[in-house]
Amino acid sequence: MSIRMMKLLIASLCMILLLSGCWDTKDINKQYLPSVMGIGKGRLEKYRIILQVPKASGKTQFLDKEAQSISKAIDLIRTDSEKSIDLVHLRILLIDKELASQGIDNIVNFAVRANDISIKGMVAVVDEEFEKTLYHEISPTPEVSTYDFFSEEAGWTPNQSIIRIWEAYRSQNSYSEDMAIPMLKYGKHTLFTFKGTAIIRENRMVGTLSQDETLLYNLFKGRYTGGTIEVSQNTSVLIQNAKIKHHRHWSDKGPSLVTDVTLNVVIMEIQKGKTKDQVEKEMREQLNRKFNKTVKKIHDYKSDVLGIGLIFRPYLADEQIKEWKSKWFPLLEQNVNVRVNVMNEIYFKSMEKVPKQNSLLKSS
Repeated sequence: MSIRMMKLLIASLCMILLLSGCWDTKDINKQYLPSVMGIGKGRLEKYRIILQVPKASGKTQFLDKEAQSISKAIDLIRTDSEKSIDLVHLRILLIDKELASQGIDNIVNFAVRANDISIKGMVAVVDEEFEKTLYHEISPTPEVSTYDFFSEEAGWTPNQSIIRIWEAYRSQNSYSEDMAIPMLKYGKHTLFTFKGTAIIRENRMVGTLSQDETLLYNLFKGRYTGGTIEVSQNTSVLIQNAKIKHHRHWSDKGPSLVTDVTLNVVIMEIQKGKTKDQVEKEMREQLNRKFNKTVKKIHDYKSDVLGIGLIFRPYLADEQIKEWKSKWFPLLEQNVNVRVNVMNEIYFKSMEKVPKQNSLLKSS
């Protein structure tokens, strides 16, 4: 055998040894794969961690421990568990409202640094009764998961905010944007009931937005598909398209912003006798009033959850960007102008043009 053939043989044997198989695989039957992690205040320790583990039967298994740190509590769960704990399928972090009011920076940092937690997971605040919400179950329905309530392809609507772990991390480290987190509690007939949105400033919860007020937040974020607005009694519309145009200005008094919002809508329900012009006028007046009231409310909380700083950022010096939340945002003058276009005029055809049934019967 030639030296060349000998070298090829040795190289081939080495490659075969490298392809010896997956030596570190784990039997899925020996693993717990939590989908939800609840993080609250412990009775005796700083943190209480509750993991929800979905079972094939449609029911849920709960793993619960307390410790002075999140990672230690998870380690204690692993210690007492008969199976290994793998967080790769974790989809949602549920944070107790009391803990959110004290600060969530440590929680977000932990989620980002943990190698086995996906940063695409969702974050939400439990409005009340943390333990009851985390342990709440409805009749087994394997086709429905907790994640569906946050999925834009499933139960989510623009009256609910939505934020992922990586977005929360970006916002808490941003000079020009604060974060908004959905708030929920256990439901009577469903798994959750959404209460609105938690407003965060300096990584602490400082206030809330109602579901109606959350719609403005989602419009600014470009998340409006499927949004329904009740104009008046027996009259509601569905948002088909939204266009937002910002007009920036900076004077000696500070920044000012006028936002033009154009909504193309279709009628879902209509009060008898109401015309297209009346619906557009009522909706325009109602939304102008609500949106500007919401803008003032957010401004009073001194939290830039709408991301106005991002709109001005290209025009600011580095020092001004760093001072945006503390110095410039409190000086901001902001106004929202709403324009409404009703698209389905077919519903407003005069009933006089439609022959009455009795007349047709007599003529026949």
